[in-house]
Amino acid sequence: MLDEMSLLEDKIRVLVQEAWEREVHWADIEMWLSNFKGSFESGDEEKRYVLFLLSRYMYFNKRLIREMLRSIYRDHFESPMLQRIRRNLNGTKDFLLVRQQYHSELRATRFVGIGNPAESGAHLLYYFRQVNNLQKDLFADFTSAFEPCRDNNQQGYRQKDPTVTRFVFFDDLVGSGTQVAEYLEPYLNLIRKGSPNVEMRFISLFGTTTGLTKLASPALFGSHVSCLFELDNSYKAFSSDSRYFRSAPAWFKLEQLKKIAVGYGKELNRKWPTGYRHGQLLLAFSHNTPDNAPPIFWYNGENIPWHPVFVRYEKFYD
Repeated sequence: MLDEMSLLEDKIRVLVQEAWEREVHWADIEMWLSNFKGSFESGDEEKRYVLFLLSRYMYFNKRLIREMLRSIYRDHFESPMLQRIRRNLNGTKDFLLVRQQYHSELRATRFVGIGNPAESGAHLLYYFRQVNNLQKDLFADFTSAFEPCRDNNQQGYRQKDPTVTRFVFFDDLVGSGTQVAEYLEPYLNLIRKGSPNVEMRFISLFGTTTGLTKLASPALFGSHVSCLFELDNSYKAFSSDSRYFRSAPAWFKLEQLKKIAVGYGKELNRKWPTGYRHGQLLLAFSHNTPDNAPPIFWYNGENIPWHPVFVRYEKFYD
């Protein structure tokens, strides 16, 4: 077991240095390992399993996030828009004309972060603007984009700037989709009443298949939902077809790992021991860790003593 632990530690030290770019420190990992004191297996066995689980974790550092912000703009907004413009112009090869019309479409667009301006989705729009060289006035929060209105004695919302015809809502991750749907659906219904001709789209860096399907309902965004990296059920850590353990060592047993993770997880969050709505995502970003990940990785010891390995800031949809 000592040799196996040494190999795992060496692998994670490489991840810390190379892939995680020292945004997570080895001292944090050692403190995190000290949480596992042998409540469900021997202490050494628990540490071996959770260290192996950590070695499978997907952590996206600042540099990668910025590259992804470039990609999502290029692949899910700019390129499709340019193709549509060229198609509407009968396949013209006049590059300057296409670009001119693209900039007109861009000027009629506002990018809106999900939640209040301090949330991770809204926060990332600052870097989205920087890396894509976009003007500041193309970005808005909900209150600066819309105003209440009444039409035929019905309450609605309309865009404050009548020249804006498209709103692109943005978040870093769609997990279950429940929180985003509950937050947005009442507003989208009122926008459709006050501004029936406005186009509304949703983009995210990551999205589970379940969450994206929820947001693609007619009451939300319909077919105007896209993400850069879709997470199917194989990204659930403890599912029978989990992609994380297809090349696991001979000593590894999924049920043993689940026993440890769920056991400690219930001490931290009795309702969702493997992540919000059983998310089971082994996923963290430099700016935040989603609650869809098991709480053994991010719980901050607020009510129960616990040392996290990844930082999590709560999201508040208000």
